[in-house]
Parts: sequence; C-alpha cells; structure tokens
Amino acid sequence: MTTAAKLTKWAQKKPLILIRLDEAQSEFLHNSRQGFEQLTLIKPHSALQAVKLPTLCLLEIHEDDASKCYLATATGKAAVSTFDTRLTLKKLIAVKPDSLQILETLVADARMKRLLNDRLPDNGEIKNLSPKLSAYLVGILAADSRNQAAMEMALSQLPQLRRRDDASWAQDDAIHAAMSAFGIRSGVLPDQIVLKSGASSGLGLIGAHLYEDNVVHHDALRLPGFDAISSDVTGRAVFRKSDEQLVIYTANKLPLEKMLGVDLIYVNETRGSIVMIQYKMLEQHRQNQTNTDWIFRPDQQLRDEIARMRIPNIENTPDDYRLSRNPFFFKFVKRKIVDDSHQSFFVSIGHLNQILASQNAKGPRGGVRISYEALRGTYLREADMLSLIRSGYVGTHKVETEALHTIIHEVAKGNNAIVLAWQQKIQEN
Repeated sequence: MTTAAKLTKWAQKKPLILIRLDEAQSEFLHNSRQGFEQLTLIKPHSALQAVKLPTLCLLEIHEDDASKCYLATATGKAAVSTFDTRLTLKKLIAVKPDSLQILETLVADARMKRLLNDRLPDNGEIKNLSPKLSAYLVGILAADSRNQAAMEMALSQLPQLRRRDDASWAQDDAIHAAMSAFGIRSGVLPDQIVLKSGASSGLGLIGAHLYEDNVVHHDALRLPGFDAISSDVTGRAVFRKSDEQLVIYTANKLPLEKMLGVDLIYVNETRGSIVMIQYKMLEQHRQNQTNTDWIFRPDQQLRDEIARMRIPNIENTPDDYRLSRNPFFFKFVKRKIVDDSHQSFFVSIGHLNQILASQNAKGPRGGVRISYEALRGTYLREADMLSLIRSGYVGTHKVETEALHTIIHEVAKGNNAIVLAWQQKIQEN
C-alpha cells in the first residue's frame, strides 16, 4: 500500500484539521527555530472537542507578504486550564499549494468544494473536516510529487503506520546513532542540509522545518568533497559543534555495502578511526506460555557479509591506542517497537564469530541461532558503543583510516542504502 493510500485510509477514520495562523502567530513561529519541530496551540475546549487524534493537520502560515502551507501531525491534546486545551503538532513540512484558498481551486468535485468552503478557517482558527473531504484532500496533496517528503514524514508519526522496511529504518537509525556519537541531541537541526531531487533519504526526516535557504534540491553531483561517488548520493547534512563538524551522507547503490558488508560507516577524523556497523533484526520467539526470547538465525547473506568484512593490511606501525582495531560490529535490533523505540545491542565481529561457534548458538533442533537470552547481557549497549566511537577507543588506527579513505572515495557502484558519517576538525581559513 502506498503512502498516499495509507494516509487516505487513516484520514477516513480520523479526519484532517485545518489551521490558519495570523501574522503575529506566524512571526512567533518563525522566530523559534525549533517551533517547526513541535508546535503547541492553546484553544477553548469547544474548538478541539471533535478532533480525533492522532491525525494530519494542514496549516497556512504567513511568510513575508505571502502565505505557505505546511503538513504536520497532530499528536496530542490535553486540558491546561478550566477553559482551554493544548493541541500538540509535530514535524511541520512545507507542501504545495501555498494557501488554503489555492487548495480550494484544485477541488474539482462541486460537493467537496462546497464542504471545503464552509470549513475554511479564519485567521487564528482551527477547523476539523469530514472523513470524505479529508480523504479527498489527501488525494490532492499526493498528486503533487513535491509533497512526497511531507507525506512520508506524516506517515512516520502515526502509530501502527510508522513502521518502514528494514533498510529505510536502519538508515534512519544509523543517522541518529552518528548524531549521538558526535554528542548531538535528537531533534537538533543541521547547519546545512542538501537533498537530491526526487531521491529518498533519511536526512529528510531529521529536521522538521527544512528551510529553503539551506535545503537545496539539486543534482548530488555538486556535493563538495564527494565527487567519486556523488552520482549515488541522496543527501548530505552538516552539524557543527565547537571546532568540529559532523558530515552525514546518505546514498544508494554504493559498492561499500557490497564490498564491506555494512550499513553505517562512521569516520572519526578527530580520533583517526573508522567503525563500520551492520544491522540485523531479531525476531520474537515464544519458548512457552511464559518465556519469550529474541532470535536471529544466520543465513547465507550473513556468511557472505562476514566474508567481506576485511580491511587492507598496513605496513606502517600504528602509534595510537585502540581497545580493538577491528572496525566491524553488528547491531541486533528487536523488531517490535517498545515505548516508541527499538531495543538493540552491539557485538563485535570477533565476538559474533565466537558466538556462532559455541554451543549456546545451537537451538533445540540443532540449528544455529543467536539468542538474546543466551547472551546474558554479554554485549555492548547503545550508550556503551556510542561512547567508544566518540572516544576513538575502537575502530581502525590512523594509518589504516588514511588508507581506507582511498577506498571510500574510489568505489562507484553497488546496490544497497548506506550512511556515511564523517566527523572532522573544522579548518581555519
């Protein structure tokens, strides 16, 4: 089922909300950089009583002498006083058309046009729509390809619909892991972001309000410093902190996945190390009525990936310390979402090979498997792993990292999504 079809079905159960902010509200919103990440509005109880949440919200906002529409997800409402309710909106993304009046002109059906005209809000007002009109308007938004990113964002915020395929989820998780390793909180907006026109990138979901002056939809061939593989690059985001910067690239069809068997490459130029991570999903396995385990069953793909996890031998003697110079790690993730997040753990490739060769990997029928319960906590937690990456205690030595730069920049073909996070010192002019 397509994104548009899923949102249409959802809107028929929980109809859309239309909001038109006045000039003062719009100015306050624009002056708050995080306001497009999460916006709250206070309205009388009666104005929000009929609103069913969570649902989609279409907002019209003043921008200079014009207006602009944004698609958001209304996720919660709560009484904040005897008279008023607070409505919470998340992830405001610009869409076409630019105003609710122009949207009305796109409505071809006479009955729908009349219904929309009756429900258009005045400045500062909130109006909820009927199920049929909501579904009709979702169809109009979906017909414009420029709205695809906003609709995917809205879909990702709705429970039961937010699950994506393993590859796209892993890319999104890898981006946030790289940000965490660099010491950046989730929700912080990048200083720069570039998205390739027409391409799908997890970077499109990291910031709520993608400002037109720092989001450039153009050919990724223009991405600086990444010319060798830029034809496959789908996005680039830059975060700055003190005298360092983190550059995250997302790409499709890179040979690095095929060549090295990884999903995330973290290049820490500050410490001179590279860490590479492959994602694997754990499936729930019920042992009996009371006990549940999480299992990953190795297959030929895993064996092929492990066989590819090799780095060149370096003749130079390293002069920096590492707990482990092997850069390859596996992140095992419970497929089920718990408290709006995936629970996971890390093991090194050396530890994984030891697990696979041990009796603990043998199932009751003699098959090989990786059991969450059998590990008994002998693994790295998320915070542990990110701390090791940030400090440079794990990963390649500097001399190995320098050699791998050539590989990263020279390979030109491949077939799976990959995230490359590059942490470096900011050079003085």
